[in-house]
Amino acid sequence: MQPSRGGALANAVEVLPVEHLPEYVIGFPVYVAMTVRAKPNAALNAVTFPDLLDLRESVGVELVRRGGGPGDTVTYEPAPHPGGDERPQGERLEPNETRRMLIDVSPILGRGIGEGEYDARLSWVTVGEIYDAPPVTLRFRRPTPDETARRASAAPDRERYPTWGIWTRTCSAAPSQSTDVRQDDPLVLNLLLRRLFCSPVPPDRIDPTALDALGGLFAPERDAFKVELYNARGDTARAQQLLEQITGSYPGLAWWARMLSAGAGYVMSFRNPVTPR
Repeated sequence: MQPSRGGALANAVEVLPVEHLPEYVIGFPVYVAMTVRAKPNAALNAVTFPDLLDLRESVGVELVRRGGGPGDTVTYEPAPHPGGDERPQGERLEPNETRRMLIDVSPILGRGIGEGEYDARLSWVTVGEIYDAPPVTLRFRRPTPDETARRASAAPDRERYPTWGIWTRTCSAAPSQSTDVRQDDPLVLNLLLRRLFCSPVPPDRIDPTALDALGGLFAPERDAFKVELYNARGDTARAQQLLEQITGSYPGLAWWARMLSAGAGYVMSFRNPVTPR
């Protein structure tokens, strides 16, 4: 059964305005932050949430280029999960709960997107319903020669992987050739995460300030990753202080804060030793 708009659960969830960068570079990740909030009298069971490494077939998009003509529209609607007798799997969204999801939507934009401004409507798709976010304007431009060279140097094996998320969590034999990651680097998040997941340096020896290049759109997730690194270093006081700041400043990351409080996290989940070939 295809997901629908306006079904029985249509009024159960509010999608807040999507946060996005001022512009995106074609051929690089396209990170946005989508936040959903359950209504006070509603709760959703067995829902699928995307995250910063995997859309999990739960995000839709419609892009229309301003001033464009035929062919200047990108539309993607996730494929529904197979039906059957199997019990639905997923997480729960509690009444009044807010969930922030930092996601890379480049996999659903395709390779044909051109330079320009687009009117964009993103949607969260789960439990048979489509929840639309308020429209936003996304701006795309071609990479500069320096950015093209940067991608070739930092991600020479990128085309071996279907998405930037898969590339980021895969520890290959072709690491970045640069140790410097600047805040304006289109690959800033992916390079720093790959370093966390794949570096031969153990987490307890990674300085959390190495993530300071993650600002703006990425600041909430930066702080969550810092908590995990402080915990690994045994600096529980600083970890707890930062965790309290996250809980107070970013209610949409309460789910991540609970995970961190339980001693879990992304770094330990995805970390693999680098095996020389």
